[in-house]
Amino acid sequence: MIGRTVVEHPVGEPGEGPYGVAVTRDGAVWFTLVHGGRVGRRDADGTVAYLALGAEGRPAQPSQLAAANDTSVWVTDTTGNRLVLLDVADGAIVTVTSVAVPTPDAQPFGVVALDDGTTWFTELGADALGRIDILGRVDEFPVGRAGSFVSMIATTGDSLWFTLNAAGTIGHVRGGDAAIAFTELPRDPAGPVGIAVAGDGAVWVAEILADALARVQRNGTLTEFPLETGSKPHAVAADPADGVWVTLWGTGQVASVADDGTVVTHDLPDPESEPHGIAVAEDGTVWVALESGALAELAPVSAR
Repeated sequence: MIGRTVVEHPVGEPGEGPYGVAVTRDGAVWFTLVHGGRVGRRDADGTVAYLALGAEGRPAQPSQLAAANDTSVWVTDTTGNRLVLLDVADGAIVTVTSVAVPTPDAQPFGVVALDDGTTWFTELGADALGRIDILGRVDEFPVGRAGSFVSMIATTGDSLWFTLNAAGTIGHVRGGDAAIAFTELPRDPAGPVGIAVAGDGAVWVAEILADALARVQRNGTLTEFPLETGSKPHAVAADPADGVWVTLWGTGQVASVADDGTVVTHDLPDPESEPHGIAVAEDGTVWVALESGALAELAPVSAR
């Protein structure tokens, strides 16, 4: 049996609100300070560096991140209507490139980097997906459902999955240029937000308005697992060992969920910490962005 130790690491200034989190292969933990217009990076030795994305007359709202390679991440700047590729040099965060979204006020939000070098993102305000190719060119693909609030995105390697928050639906594209298929969630309202692909290829979705998780197997079978009333699941991350991890924003907890729906909850030190983004490092450590002003580190501890 594997237990967890929970340690909180304060980051940023009060009110800046850590929101998204990602772990790169060098062991660094990246996070967005969504209300502070900054991105932070916590090195494996605990050193923290910051970079402001905004400028005078141009506010920034860094929202989600995705690891691009061993040391770099893509960040969606929702207010700035762009995506930024960040890396590290001599311990400092540096901007590699900034890519503008062609549609005004598209509000890029979710993001995922594929092994072929392309980067896909969602557009909250334009009901569309966007793709950055290896040359930095941007293509946009309307999902065909107005007001659907396309939110977070995940990949299986050959397929893209994304949530349509206001439509209670999951979108699926097999191959970048294929037609979009939709899976309707049975609960109404469902409010799907976070999405992740587990090791067995099953897709997990957090239904924040239904207090439930949905799991779609590779054969298309959909199963829902109810959670505690008021838990408000938000973000989902695959666990390399089994199943997924999910943040329970409403109850200030984090939960691990096995393939059969078995749920194990872990209390955070502050039940009012508002856990949002979640990521799992290669060593099994779970990192959570707490909007109260910290990163939570849930390290595995083997029980004898």
